[in-house]
Amino acid sequence: MKKIILILLVILMSSPCFAYENYMMVTDHQISNIKIGNEEIITVEPVVSLKCYEHAMMIIPHNEGITRLTFCKGKKHICLTVKVYPDKTCIKEINGIQLIPVDLPPELK
Repeated sequence: MKKIILILLVILMSSPCFAYENYMMVTDHQISNIKIGNEEIITVEPVVSLKCYEHAMMIIPHNEGITRLTFCKGKKHICLTVKVYPDKTCIKEINGIQLIPVDLPPELK
């Protein structure tokens, strides 16, 4: 009985972890000066690889709401509005920035 309760608690506690869509943002210039309006709604992690040094970042939603994401792409200042809903995350598309949903299966992309 204790094992069943423990398993149910683990399942219930981990269910909010899968509620929101993560996005990878890739640009054609270096990303710098990342600022988030409300860090309780989203967090941003820079992604560094061998081919594109600081040209990508991971957007990780945590709670529902609307916040602003500002950063510099090369010498250009970019400001995005990020809307997080229970079933999806909405980010306005901008030229020179590619948004890649990380959590969707390939047939839904």
